[in-house]
Amino acid sequence: MRKYFKPIIISLCVLFAAAAVWGGYIYKINNDVIEKRNICQDDELIARLIEQNINPFSKFRFIKKRNADCNLLLINNKDEAIKSQSNQYCSVLDSSTTSIILLVNTYVHEMYDRENASKELRITTPLMTPYNYCPQYFDHMIDLIQLKKRLGL
Repeated sequence: MRKYFKPIIISLCVLFAAAAVWGGYIYKINNDVIEKRNICQDDELIARLIEQNINPFSKFRFIKKRNADCNLLLINNKDEAIKSQSNQYCSVLDSSTTSIILLVNTYVHEMYDRENASKELRITTPLMTPYNYCPQYFDHMIDLIQLKKRLGL
């Protein structure tokens, strides 16, 4: 039994090292996919990412990315939305409102940074203006105004 003890320990160490390398590789692939993907309207993915990342700065990074992706969608769809005034673009408005509210609340309540929260609101609100034909536009604007007043931004 003693003559097999050393090879067994070495084999277990190699196995654990291989598992750690494999786990790191999978983690890196998943992060690269998320960094390149627009996660604005992927509510299931963003909820899963927020739940998995307990560290507030990781959570903040994903919330910030989602808001940036929503702003990008608002900008990219702006001309087509103005021209066609199709309701298919109204879902971008919904997702953008949700993301900016989450981002502002994170800035104010977790990071105590009212200045950046106000700045994000000033950036996102004008991007939503071309979507004023959507039925929920005014409700979202009222929500954002109430948020701004409630938080003193």
